[in-house]
Amino acid sequence: MIWFRRRGPLLGEELTAAQFECFAWLLRHTGGYEEFRKRTLVAPTSKFFRRSGETGHAFAAALFEQTRHHAMMSDWPCAIEPQEDDPETKVSRYAFVQGAPQGPAGTFRRTDEGVLITYHPKHVGDAMSLIATFAHELAHYRTANFPEPPPGGWDVWEPATDLAAVFLGFGIFLANTRFQFSHFTSADSSGWRWQQQGYVSEAEILQMHAIFCVLQELSPKETLAHLKPALRGMFKRLYKEVLTDTARVANLRTAGPC
Repeated sequence: MIWFRRRGPLLGEELTAAQFECFAWLLRHTGGYEEFRKRTLVAPTSKFFRRSGETGHAFAAALFEQTRHHAMMSDWPCAIEPQEDDPETKVSRYAFVQGAPQGPAGTFRRTDEGVLITYHPKHVGDAMSLIATFAHELAHYRTANFPEPPPGGWDVWEPATDLAAVFLGFGIFLANTRFQFSHFTSADSSGWRWQQQGYVSEAEILQMHAIFCVLQELSPKETLAHLKPALRGMFKRLYKEVLTDTARVANLRTAGPC
């Protein structure tokens, strides 16, 4: 039997280099490596997110306040509100409208008081997705005033914002909600549905998260305990790749504020 071993980084040299460049861009404009070391790996546990019986928008607002606290943005003026529900797509038990418009998971826009962040009400029942959405929109806010665009220009700001949310400490949430496939059952129908959230792949999120963990000198076990089983093998490989990319890691550790 002949075994073939895949060589080179999982994401390829070009994309790997781009991720390290994006991390360096974030370090330059958030105080450098020493300031980054104050950040925390945020996990889906009661240590980070406490619930006191809230429901609906009150629950979303409580999650948002905790999310921006962990993002170190509690004093950044911003408000949240729910979007309108999507239009009904079900025609009958067996028929659904195809191509009906779907609202985004979240939006970000400036206001006279600061910024307004909105969220899709369907995510109120899924705290993991809601936190990932809030982290992404807060990353928008954090990077909006950077004096230089992300590597690749402002045209790639959305993908860079996903990576910035990982930089803020929310990699576990973004990775776990990138792609979801689930069964649903209602009073008169059942089936399967899938949902994709975000702008970059699971592998890209996990590699950025691996960079975060290596720079924070965190064991991969701290991530694996909360990561979806299907993603654990990929993360282990990416963590090892980043750990052995000593020159790039050392370069990030010398990054200072611009």
